[in-house]
Amino acid sequence: MSRSRAMELIRSHERYRSMTLNLIPSENIQSPNVLKALATDLAGRYSYRPRYYAGTRYIDELWEYAEELAKKLFGAEYVFLEPLSGHIAALLTYAALVKGRKMAALAPEFGGYMGNAPDKLPDLISAKVVYLPAVKEILIPDPEKSVELIRAEKPDLVVLGGSYMLFPHPVKEIAEAIHEYGGLLAYDGSHVLGLIAGGVFQDPLREGADILFASTHKTFPGPQGGLILTNNEEVYRKIAVNIFHKIADNIHFNKIGALAVCFEEMMRCGRKYAAKIVENAYELAKSLDELGVPVKAKEHGYTKSHQTILDFPDREERIRLRDKLEECGIISDADLRLGVPEVTRRGMGRREMAKIAKLVKRALDGEEPRRVRRDVAALVRRFRTVKFC
Repeated sequence: MSRSRAMELIRSHERYRSMTLNLIPSENIQSPNVLKALATDLAGRYSYRPRYYAGTRYIDELWEYAEELAKKLFGAEYVFLEPLSGHIAALLTYAALVKGRKMAALAPEFGGYMGNAPDKLPDLISAKVVYLPAVKEILIPDPEKSVELIRAEKPDLVVLGGSYMLFPHPVKEIAEAIHEYGGLLAYDGSHVLGLIAGGVFQDPLREGADILFASTHKTFPGPQGGLILTNNEEVYRKIAVNIFHKIADNIHFNKIGALAVCFEEMMRCGRKYAAKIVENAYELAKSLDELGVPVKAKEHGYTKSHQTILDFPDREERIRLRDKLEECGIISDADLRLGVPEVTRRGMGRREMAKIAKLVKRALDGEEPRRVRRDVAALVRRFRTVKFC
């Protein structure tokens, strides 16, 4: 039997990442059962509504079961599990609701999603974008100024949420303003979906949002994918007619099966997991600050979410520090957002957050990488088992 170069690379990746400390806020680790579902016969199968293919009896039952779990978990009347990512969930929402019209969102430099920039998703659907005024210190829309802009501009859709989320967004205030003239409010929960499921961040649909869309693999520890939730029947119908043969065809039923498994896990353990994430993120931020590492939003309590952001204004310096961290076995991104979903799911707690802060500090200070890497490996070896499942 010939050796597979592809499998060698996969094994090399797994060995490498197994000895590193992953602090990327947009990643998580899946449970053994979620991974098992991804590797089943479902990976090569189709289904469709209305029924087109034979052989889909259990696929269709699983699809419906996953939808019912999502509705129960998030308190929603309608759900779409078809999107293959949070980005596609956003595209589907925008194509259905704001094509050729006007939308408002938080600018990327103030925490908004880069996909909402005028030359990204809005460009695909010929939508105009206006940016919400922001409280730049804490990366949220400014409630009063945003309401003023919404009343003046009257966008058809306002999008809250984003990629740099430290604190809840002012959903209630903005929902009241946009609903005055019949506009709609969407909430991008990609980063905080697991916190929403666990009831520890905010509850957008109860606070006034018409749509909650998200990816399913950040604080929510499922397979890579996306979903859309709503309690508005008219919104549901507009989105539904834009799915098959427009935004999606095969929706990857191994992903649907894995999502169902993860929904079950979060029904059992989501509240404890989400609470621990928020506790760990705060503890990591506080420990870093006490060590002299610059942390964003220090004067506002650092964070109430899953991530903290190191406050280095120069992008080239951030990239250099990202690479320095990786040399020491600590994985981050180019904006030095440090997230705790994965280390929390491995069972780490407040004590380990203090240790991680010291490791980050040593790496940033330029200590010999081999020595830091050794201590990183010693830490991660103690936390191999996936918890909260």
